[in-house]
Amino acid sequence: MVLVNQWTDSYALAAGFTIPDPTITTRQVTVANVAGNWLVCTVSWHAGAGAQTTPTVSVGDDAHNWWVPLARVSGAGGGVAIWAAPNARAASRVYVAPTDYVTGLSINVMEHSGLGNYLSVADRKTTTVAGTSASLTLAAPPSQALAIVAGGSDNATAALASATVGWTSGTAVSGTNGVDTTSDTRLLPRYQTTTGSVSVTYTTSATANITAVGVTVLTAAAAPSQPNPNWPVVTFEAGFGSGAQTPRDQITWTALTGRLLAFSTSRGRQFELGALQAGETEMRLRNDDGALNPANTSSPYWPNLVDGTPVRVLATWQGRTYPVLHHTFERFPQTWRDAHWGEVNAVATDAWATLTTELPNIAAGEILLDDPYGYWPCADPAGSTTASNLARNNSAPLVETLGKYGAGNATADFGASQEALAGSSNATVWTQSGLTTLQNTNGFCLKYGPTGVPTLPDVAAGWTVEFWARLETVQPQPTAVLFVGRAGLSTIIVFVDTLTGVLKVREYDPVSHASTDVSSTASPADNSWKHYALTFASTGGWRLYINAQQVASSGSPLPATITWVSWGGQADETFTGRCVNGALAHIAIYPRRLPYGRIVAHYWSAMSANQGDATDWRINKLLAIAGWGGPRSLSYTGSGVTMVPASGIEGQDVASAVEEIAASDGGSLFIDGLGYVCFTSKVYRYNRAAQYTLGDRPDLGEIPYLDDITVDRDPARVSNDITVTQAHYGFTATVDDQASITQRGRRTLARTTHLDDQLAVADTANYLLYRYRQPEQRIQTITLDPAGNPAIWATALGIECGDVVTVNRRPIGGVLISGTFEVLGVSHRVDPEGGEWKVQLSLAPLDPFFFKLDDPVYGVLDGPGVLGW
Repeated sequence: MVLVNQWTDSYALAAGFTIPDPTITTRQVTVANVAGNWLVCTVSWHAGAGAQTTPTVSVGDDAHNWWVPLARVSGAGGGVAIWAAPNARAASRVYVAPTDYVTGLSINVMEHSGLGNYLSVADRKTTTVAGTSASLTLAAPPSQALAIVAGGSDNATAALASATVGWTSGTAVSGTNGVDTTSDTRLLPRYQTTTGSVSVTYTTSATANITAVGVTVLTAAAAPSQPNPNWPVVTFEAGFGSGAQTPRDQITWTALTGRLLAFSTSRGRQFELGALQAGETEMRLRNDDGALNPANTSSPYWPNLVDGTPVRVLATWQGRTYPVLHHTFERFPQTWRDAHWGEVNAVATDAWATLTTELPNIAAGEILLDDPYGYWPCADPAGSTTASNLARNNSAPLVETLGKYGAGNATADFGASQEALAGSSNATVWTQSGLTTLQNTNGFCLKYGPTGVPTLPDVAAGWTVEFWARLETVQPQPTAVLFVGRAGLSTIIVFVDTLTGVLKVREYDPVSHASTDVSSTASPADNSWKHYALTFASTGGWRLYINAQQVASSGSPLPATITWVSWGGQADETFTGRCVNGALAHIAIYPRRLPYGRIVAHYWSAMSANQGDATDWRINKLLAIAGWGGPRSLSYTGSGVTMVPASGIEGQDVASAVEEIAASDGGSLFIDGLGYVCFTSKVYRYNRAAQYTLGDRPDLGEIPYLDDITVDRDPARVSNDITVTQAHYGFTATVDDQASITQRGRRTLARTTHLDDQLAVADTANYLLYRYRQPEQRIQTITLDPAGNPAIWATALGIECGDVVTVNRRPIGGVLISGTFEVLGVSHRVDPEGGEWKVQLSLAPLDPFFFKLDDPVYGVLDGPGVLGW
């Protein structure tokens, strides 16, 4: 076995003020492997404190190889995983996508030659240790095997090493923000060829959370049985006990191949300007024993025969396995050919069908990502007396509470305009006004606790209080309280000293009856919105942030529990008043100390609605906010591609929102045969060469297709009056082509773009006009018949949405018809009994070539190229 090449990448969440914090971003590793070699990806990650589940990762690539999770372990600080693509096709980019919040990633992609075509795992082991040493032993394989191990840790300052003999080390990878260890990762992959048991020990130079995994794969695994040499080996499996959101490395597959009688499946879109449609599969399954009846309690699959169960079809041909579909069961209609022969005409759908979640505003979405204990946006209607709680599993409201000395001149209510917070545009807030400097004991506040509501989280375990406030310049004397937390008589207060205008934090000790004020560097009473975050560390002490900048801190210990909290003033059994003139919004409590990156993300999402997101960042965030952490292959968008504020997503379904962002970029969005959400930015779609040539000359290497094609120049696809509107800002560019209008009449096309660049709005309009002002040569669909021509199985199984094909047609007595097209959709219709397997491709004319500076071909200005945007 030979290590041919390796490529690495790392990511560490910055410790300083960095915008944005991509919650579950996809990493992209540039590769250049040789087709037929194996790709092995090892990953180490640092789990974020805001993760709602135990994170893991998925791995894919732009060639849509069959990636298999070989081993994974998660520990206190993070985890490590090994994935492999056997006998891989040549790829350019490998994608690693976390399933939940991670603050750091280290990645190594290795290319191995000399392995066989098939995957057979002999053994796998995992270990996780908090200390300085971790070991694992892999059992002896039945024949020669490649042993691969990967060790990781969450402390970049503690060197990770392995001196165990017999192993060859791959390139070590580490990531750190250079300030603290909150996003540290280390990764050290190793490998060896063996016929016996092998052990490895990883050590660190200082205490760390060490995770390690190991796997042995046979170097010459046996080929699967192939009864028909002209038909691929088809594998049909179901992931009983798993659901649509189950990470790929946690699905246990059950073989159901003998039950698969026939199926048809489709994915992608029909037209280039049409919406991406959820892929659907219809399966005719043998059920003469009734095992596929969900009500059959004696079924070997009961009680896990439920909707949402993952199913997949793989096809193996000439040593390579191709993913045909990865969907989830939707329903199981029971039918009978006769009294003894039962069948199930099952229906399954792909990941796009699950992306129906209605999005909240971007500020609320980022907050809910971190699973707050309580979240009160304060956007309740006028006249309300409580603020609704949007947190999961806690519906207790904040109560508008009047102090025992009355309101004085104060008026308080919900329903006031929030004005400047772009991340929750058109939302309202709670306000109080009218208090004078003589009314320090009067007014209202918003209070949580102490009776009739769930108990507040344990401060000793870490805690975060977060809110937005707008303080008027006139405040009651001498203190204007923004936040109070009480545990018995122990108190912590965030307030404005109105004599100096400085924000302070006061700690009150009930034993000594002494109070200590810690002054900040902020003077917030200026009638503008500001974001506040008060974090309590698990080891004691606190930090105060305003607009994501630390302004005060203390190492003083706090009580283990806080029994009640209030905002905008204080109203309890010992004191009332200190209320503020101002407004409150987006109040939240978290049962953990939020990572600094998440504080930044919350601030930026409300203040700017994440203006400036790159395309892949925005897509990742929208998917995360919708609660979808499934496998993704999202390409980097390159420099200069940024988005407008995401102020208009509230109430929109996530699929539509993601599709709008992808279209704004000009990229390709689809679900592939692995069931991954795939996005290829326009920067990788420029000026692509055809990957396949379909034609009627196999002697020239062309791939034959059926004759049922229509070559057309459909005027229904013409648009000669284009209007592109920039979302959020409303800037509009309109262009038309008078010659086309005179010839065909006015045909309008309206598009919305989310690009944060007015020049790009005009460029988009001009591009669309150039593309659609006159009919183009089209072949809407083309059909491949590998069952009738086994020589084309590799193309029929491997072709994917986004691929580029040249189609040639040589009519007898006519001229050559040739065109280059992009594959928009892929459908398989399979009936083994009838010997049928047809693959239908939906096609669209390929983009014209884009100008590229300093390129001898694409830099010629008098050619037929177009300007990009």
